[in-house]
Amino acid sequence: MTRTPRVTSKLSGLRGRIPAGLSRRSAAYAGAGLALAGVGTVASVTGLTGTPQAAAAQPAALNRIIAQDGHTTAPPATTKPTTKHAVEVAHVTRTKTVRKAAAQAKHATTWSAISRIEAARTYPKAAGHGALPAQDQLTPAGTSGPQTWLPMTTARYDNAKAIVRAALDRHMGVRSAVIAVATAMQESGLINVNYGTSDSLGLFQQRPSCGWGTAAQIMQPSYAAGAFLSALHGYQQRTPGWASAPLWQAAQGVQVSAYPYAYAKWEAQAASLVESITKRLV
Repeated sequence: MTRTPRVTSKLSGLRGRIPAGLSRRSAAYAGAGLALAGVGTVASVTGLTGTPQAAAAQPAALNRIIAQDGHTTAPPATTKPTTKHAVEVAHVTRTKTVRKAAAQAKHATTWSAISRIEAARTYPKAAGHGALPAQDQLTPAGTSGPQTWLPMTTARYDNAKAIVRAALDRHMGVRSAVIAVATAMQESGLINVNYGTSDSLGLFQQRPSCGWGTAAQIMQPSYAAGAFLSALHGYQQRTPGWASAPLWQAAQGVQVSAYPYAYAKWEAQAASLVESITKRLV
């Protein structure tokens, strides 16, 4: 059963209560009020504004009238937010794509030798031979003498990671990373200490008075590791076959320690750390 007669009756009653001289705009407000009050949907609203309007179009018309009259308008349509959201989603997608491509490029170019680390497992490292160049093997000459292990803490691991990262950035191979980590294990126990013999500081006990950098620089693990690796690179250039020699020789070539053989006892743990860290960094 149609509800049109009841709606028409209510409209007629309302029209009877509208004061004479009421503007069309005010009448429109009244008509909108009926719609909000639940009078029902009708095909047209006649007599209030003088112009038939589709019920579905009433909210939009009312918004325009209220806006013109200086009143607060209804919430904006969802088109613009939807469009803005789509732009934001597209931007985030593009950013993720670019970052992923950059990460893949870094993976391919930062340290090409990393792809050989897994292959090194198939060769007897202690024998010091195999398909890999010596500089790309963790322990190409095997370990020298009894080995000692440090209890690994978060601070020690993070310092070892800074050293390995510095080796990655310089494309120096895993053997150089092992030498650097073992050296820091002997010099400071992989703790970034702010004291040492004379003016020695940091992971490698480097001395500002000997040109290693300022005290503030040496106390930065990444800087200290880079300084050591730069000196190690110079030693490597002067010493053919360095990668196949015992670890302590390369470490001593940089550090010039009173106890050159002390570096050897950390080689096994240093190699294990470097292997673990490189898998996470590259």
